[in-house]
Amino acid sequence: MSIDWNGNETYETHEPIGPGSPSGLPRFEARRLFKERMKNRHARIEMLRRLVAAGGVVLGSDDAAVQDLNDWFAANIEADPENPGFPSSECYSVCHDMALFLGEVMIERHPNLYWEFFTWGKKSVSFQRQVLMGLSTEDPKFRTNIDIDGMVVGSAHEVLGSQGSIPTYGLVEIKGHLIDIDSTARRPHRSGAHPRPRVPAKLLVVRRAVSARVRPPHGAGIL
Repeated sequence: MSIDWNGNETYETHEPIGPGSPSGLPRFEARRLFKERMKNRHARIEMLRRLVAAGGVVLGSDDAAVQDLNDWFAANIEADPENPGFPSSECYSVCHDMALFLGEVMIERHPNLYWEFFTWGKKSVSFQRQVLMGLSTEDPKFRTNIDIDGMVVGSAHEVLGSQGSIPTYGLVEIKGHLIDIDSTARRPHRSGAHPRPRVPAKLLVVRRAVSARVRPPHGAGIL
């Protein structure tokens, strides 16, 4: 990690919130968090701009600048020392800021998109999270959306995994039998299957957005 968080005076972290946690908050608290992030999003993007500038990266909305941000992200992400495989609290904060920035880039390119507080379906992975809606292909039944925050955090997990930082879950008892979750996860999923190859850090954020199988208006690329 090239960023000295203790001596960094250009970046102030978000309140600590991990992936998925808004779904477990009371509605009023989750909505407060959403409104606060929307109110402060431009200030947070400016904070991100100063942070990446210290590393020689210019924050911009063109493809080359987005790729530079992606490469910076992959090179600087670090795991929580006490929780392998999970980003540190500072890096979670950067993930949230990157999601706000990338969301604004997508809105700039496709003005019919907008931020929304997602409340449709408690079982949805996007429940009570900030998402982008307004897609021309939106399914009114499933409320099609782009959870860009979840995509960036998911990419952080992939980068850490590709660097060898893997979460451990230990033993669980299922019907009287102890199962080693970590050992099971390392095995091939089916007979003769090969282990999943390590994913290169480059283009993970963009790849995640594309792999969401949600296309913006007129079939244009997401980023």
